[in-house]
Amino acid sequence: MSLSFETIQPTDYQQVDQLVQAAFEPVEDSQGNEVDLIHQLRKTYDYQASLEVVAKPSIDTIVGHGLLSPVMIRGNRHATTIVALAPLAVAPDWQGQGVGSELLSELETRARMAGFAAVSVVGDMTYYGGRGYVMAEDFAIHNSLPVPMGSHLIKPLTAGALAHVGGMLEYPAPFRD
Repeated sequence: MSLSFETIQPTDYQQVDQLVQAAFEPVEDSQGNEVDLIHQLRKTYDYQASLEVVAKPSIDTIVGHGLLSPVMIRGNRHATTIVALAPLAVAPDWQGQGVGSELLSELETRARMAGFAAVSVVGDMTYYGGRGYVMAEDFAIHNSLPVPMGSHLIKPLTAGALAHVGGMLEYPAPFRD
């Protein structure tokens, strides 16, 4: 079945809330605050609707959702803005069919076109590693949040995009609350 990947619309919000809740309910590491995080991120100054995408098999059904938010890498003499993926969700009945990978690819394309150098994610290396993500520490980029060892991952969107960028990754307030 073919999917369309579309910029989220306010009419999609309720269905996205339900999808994200259902997708994260069985996840052991989830604190159950993903829907609230989305709501808070939409209120931030840097929110860009074009970086919040839904996957639809039909005009009125959403089976996937992803949101990228600008974050800052602060080094000793520089600051670089990249985007962080949080959350990426696929409806339980659609998991394991490549929806997440296609959605991730669409988000990465949009981020690249918007001029961002990289995508950061706190996630499973088994899943994201097969999609080009590597340990952020490989680029001397450290996370300002307490995240599990080995789960802070990053993907440069163009060759050399993270050369000489190392530093501390800082998130907008909704990630810290």
